[in-house]
Amino acid sequence: KTRLAAELAAGSDALVLFGATGDLARKKLYPALYHLAARDRLDLPVIGVASSGWTTEAFRENAARAIDTTVPHAKAEDSPLAGAACWPSRCC
Repeated sequence: KTRLAAELAAGSDALVLFGATGDLARKKLYPALYHLAARDRLDLPVIGVASSGWTTEAFRENAARAIDTTVPHAKAEDSPLAGAACWPSRCC
């Protein structure tokens, strides 16, 4: 194994999203995180980083709206992410 492969196999401490309030996050990253959580594969904190100055609650609402509009048949309040400590744990 390479050093990188060994580090990846050991796990991660957190998932950091840079530009967490942006278009790419809304259209691609939040739906992908939704699907990971639905499959029980998201077991680490998600930290959003953006220059927008949003509160953590505003960040969560934005992510929930993104899931509602991009994932067919998904309801953010029924999401495996809703209320999860990992989702998102902080917006900086």
